[in-house]
Amino acid sequence: MAKTLPRRSEVVLQDTWDITNVYPDITAWQADAQRLETELPKLAAYAGTLGDAPATLLAALQHFEQAQVLMGRLFVYTSMNFDVDTTNQAAAALRDQAIGLYARLGATTAFVEPELLALEPAHLDGMIAAEPGLAVYRHLIENLRRRAAHVRSGEVEQLLAQAAEPLSAAYSSYQMLAEGDLQFADALDAQGEPHTVTTSTIEELLHSPDRTLRYNAWCSHQDGFLRFKNSIGSIYAGSVKGDVFNARARRYPSALDASLFASNIPRTVYENVIDACNRHLPIWHRYWAIRRRALGLEQIEACDIFAPLGPTLRYSFDEAVAIVTQAVAPLGATYQATAQTGLTTQRWVDVYPNQGKTSGAYSSGSYGTHPFILLNFDGTLVNVSTLAHELGHSMHTWYTQQHQPPIYADYALFVAEVASNFNQALLRGHLLAKQPGRDEEIAILEEAMSNFHRYLFLMPILSQFEQHVHDQAEKGQPLTATGMNRVLSDLFARGYGPAVKVDPERDGIVWAQFPHLYANFYVYQYASGIAAANALAVDVLRGDQEAQAKYLRFLGAGSSVYPLDALQLAGIDMTSPEPLDRAFAVLEGFVSRLEALLG
Repeated sequence: MAKTLPRRSEVVLQDTWDITNVYPDITAWQADAQRLETELPKLAAYAGTLGDAPATLLAALQHFEQAQVLMGRLFVYTSMNFDVDTTNQAAAALRDQAIGLYARLGATTAFVEPELLALEPAHLDGMIAAEPGLAVYRHLIENLRRRAAHVRSGEVEQLLAQAAEPLSAAYSSYQMLAEGDLQFADALDAQGEPHTVTTSTIEELLHSPDRTLRYNAWCSHQDGFLRFKNSIGSIYAGSVKGDVFNARARRYPSALDASLFASNIPRTVYENVIDACNRHLPIWHRYWAIRRRALGLEQIEACDIFAPLGPTLRYSFDEAVAIVTQAVAPLGATYQATAQTGLTTQRWVDVYPNQGKTSGAYSSGSYGTHPFILLNFDGTLVNVSTLAHELGHSMHTWYTQQHQPPIYADYALFVAEVASNFNQALLRGHLLAKQPGRDEEIAILEEAMSNFHRYLFLMPILSQFEQHVHDQAEKGQPLTATGMNRVLSDLFARGYGPAVKVDPERDGIVWAQFPHLYANFYVYQYASGIAAANALAVDVLRGDQEAQAKYLRFLGAGSSVYPLDALQLAGIDMTSPEPLDRAFAVLEGFVSRLEALLG
């Protein structure tokens, strides 16, 4: 019989995240939401006064900062409530309330950047010199000056802030459809037994040794999205057009340039990522050929990408926590103890899938709360690695909050994937150092290949797809789901090579399964992240204390420096293709090691 996921109300408390760390209940949330509403007129009253006196400027910036912290807390609570049960209409309504409040806060404070830029630089610098409390804002103001050409008048900025809410509707609609409304047919295994297919269970099903089940589950999942391809295509096209609108409104040449400029990333860094990933496709072609031979197939399909090449190892969540906390020991006692407490007594993690829960995994949180991790844990080594990955994000957040004030307590997407992939590299190093038997070593290498497949194969392909779709939108050409499928299936055909059979429709619809594409040019940063992470992990795993200290400084830097400068603190230069080439060397080593084991 098909396994039915529990309703949210049936999940054991210990297996859920402790959302009371954010707010004890909805009543407390509503009180803070009302408090922020009453602050909006007070924030608006600073308009026209920022250049009056150093004390006035300091008071205004501190007030804005406090409002942003409060807004972050309000939003995180609602998104966490919604993500564990996207069918909960009350949670959806509360999240919409938070989105609306966020837009009003943005509109209220839209005057700040234009007004600061209108001040004479000498006058503003003089105020900073006269008021010690303003020193902390120096990098913020320098970054604002860097963006001066793209900051519009106060009136235009207010309109752009007001547009944020309707422009976010595409992602909200996608999430409601993909996570809440989409239904999939049960998948039959070789014995004719049905298995429930959801966005939360598909990963486990694709790791089954039963090819009949894998194929049927894959077809069910892909066909579920294909039934709504035109609707999802229209939703995604709306998101892309929103990216183009924002870029043009701020006078950027393209949506890609807008994304890169926000983090002070040269376009050559993006181009290096795409170029390196395309140059090293022969490594992937070799791996697919090895996998095809190991599975005894003339050609493999997408449903075979994660087929186990040996016995599937299983872990309880408690075992996963123990393994991961042991693996991060090279980062020191503080890191390890904080991680241990967070994963156990503080209940950072929402562990298992349930009906309506958002698929995949992520780390979240806001200033003044501890981090949170959403999982859909299925007991596989891949999911143990996912726990290590998300813990990397959470500890990055924890270290940043320990060392930075609220204005710098976040970090750019460009560096976010470094900390997460770094932990996965530590996990593999820890497991391989224990001299595993053949079956366990194959499982460890398969996990590595799964991780590298996602970050150094799939994400760069999706990034090229994303660039193509945005280019089409910027040229005023129509965006259709059929066209999107064709573009992506062509990219897959080149990437997979002759060993893999590409289904133009079922492989082509993969773009519809990635909410990451609703964040303007986010996905390429997975490749840069895994490259930097593996380059850094080599030295830390060797016991290099200086490398460890540099890495922890990087974790604590937050946004107090630009992303490339933060990575320089750790000793990595991402303006060079060298870290990417080193990552592919690591990948090639895994392929060779796996080939030797499989014979």
